[in-house]
Amino acid sequence: MTLDKTTLAFIAFVACPVLGLVSAVMGLVMILTGDVAMGVVFLVVVAQVFVLGGLWATRKRRSLLQDRTGQ
Repeated sequence: MTLDKTTLAFIAFVACPVLGLVSAVMGLVMILTGDVAMGVVFLVVVAQVFVLGGLWATRKRRSLLQDRTGQ
């Protein structure tokens, strides 16, 4: 599976930040409503997965732009 620079830019700059923000807000809402364990899981695990996904896509896009092989 090969991702081009446009798809990686969408993942890095739109999809992962929005999903990370939504999962962080969801975790905070869960904590405030009394479901502390699942709220902490959302904050610590789920939100960080999207942060790492955005960082991965940014680095992959940067390497494609430096190689000049990204379509």
